Amino acid sequence: MVAPLPAVRVPLPVFFVTALAVAQLGAQQPEARVVRGLSFQGNHAIDSYTLSSAIATSRSSYFASAWWLRWTHLGEKRYFDEVEFRRDVLRLMLLYRQSGYVNALIDTTVRRTARDVFITFRIGEGEPVRLARLDITGADSIVSASELKRDLPLREGAPFNRFLFQASADTVVARAKNLGYPYASVLRNFDEDDATLTATATLELVSGPRMRIGDVVIEGLERVERGHSA
Repeated sequence: MVAPLPAVRVPLPVFFVTALAVAQLGAQQPEARVVRGLSFQGNHAIDSYTLSSAIATSRSSYFASAWWLRWTHLGEKRYFDEVEFRRDVLRLMLLYRQSGYVNALIDTTVRRTARDVFITFRIGEGEPVRLARLDITGADSIVSASELKRDLPLREGAPFNRFLFQASADTVVARAKNLGYPYASVLRNFDEDDATLTATATLELVSGPRMRIGDVVIEGLERVERGHSA
């Protein structure tokens, strides 16, 4: 039989010293600051609402932000996260690059008080990469490329926005499917030169077989009222 371990007795003075040290350590932890202000400066190509939606840091609600209404303790408070804030700078830079602004610079101004924080993102957008040429191949037998281009969100001469490039591919696929090609797909290819700030892009339509409607059979209809007859 294994003998039980002897009980360990902590002297009362040691216990109180340890408890006091833990309490002091907890008191030294900085209290999370409330985000009272969040703004963007220098942005023209992308509106502030889109920028605020792309980051994790968010401003507290109006009742929790306006200084003359804070005493009501109403509204939602949103707290400042230092790690996420640093990641927000990278998120904004990625958003601008995907939008065609490869030389965009993101700087920040952060004003801290004991409990609050006020943040400003200062943006230098720079000149964008512009789409010099957009080619559409594989669609000649279905619809003319010039007609397709008029309906695409991405236009030649505009900033080379990757999101609009994807949306343009989706538009070509939708047009092909509406014309009887349900298995249509689009291959995307582009070449971007950051030195000259130009880009060329190609949308290659792979239409697949064209499908036609065969016989149309309506079942389960025993009687048609006269008022609904053709």
